[in-house]
Parts: sequence; C-alpha cells; structure tokens
Amino acid sequence: MTGDRPASNVRLNTIMAGWVCIAIGAGMVLSESSAFSLAVAAPLSIGGVILLVVGIGMEARVFVGGSVVAGWTPEQNKMPDAGRPMYRVDTTLLEPIRTSILCGRCAHLEWVEGGKPKRYICSGCGMGLWESEEE
Repeated sequence: MTGDRPASNVRLNTIMAGWVCIAIGAGMVLSESSAFSLAVAAPLSIGGVILLVVGIGMEARVFVGGSVVAGWTPEQNKMPDAGRPMYRVDTTLLEPIRTSILCGRCAHLEWVEGGKPKRYICSGCGMGLWESEEE
C-alpha cells in the first residue's frame, strides 16, 4: 500500500469470464449436437473451467493509499426527519482513530479523536443526538 492506485478487478473479471465460457459452451452443446458445435463447445467449456479455477485461486487485492483514507469525509447532507434525531457516525479502523459525526438536522459535520463518544450534542444546532452507546 505504498501509492494511490485504483482498485483492480482482475480476480472478479477472471471468474466472470470463466462462468460465461462455461455457460456458452453448455448452451452450444444443448442447442445443437453436431460435430462442429461439440468441437467448439468442449474447448470453450474446458477453458471456462480453467479460468474459473484460476480466478478463485487469485488473491483478492485492493489498493487504497493512506492519503485516500485520510482525506475521506462523508457528504454533508440533511437527513429526513424520522421523529427522532438522525445522525451518521463513521470511525476509522486504522491509526489515527478518528470519528466523524454528521447531524442530520443541520448537516453539521464534526470530527472527534478516538471512537464514538458516549454522548453527543451537535454544536451546530444544539440538539442531543444520543446519550449512551445502547441507542
């Protein structure tokens, strides 16, 4: 995870290509049983099985750089009124642990160090969003 690179879908693409090859080969065999269709469908299906096995055996890799994670912020949108305060809490899993709190009433976004606090009152509108961890 040294640089910022886009996520690669090679594993998913290989698995999907394998299934497509198997499905086309099986469709050719079931639709017409001529020697030509068998000569085309058999290698296509075998190739699909090989692609499927190779794709399943690949290691799933997702490349996300530290600057992408550190620079992420949630969208500041108001949330619909549901009869009680609406809010969104996001906490990072890697160091440094930070938590973003988005008030749904006024769309105020605030960052706090560490995990989710036991209680929070929005500094934008003064509404208490939660009192304890159980809510």
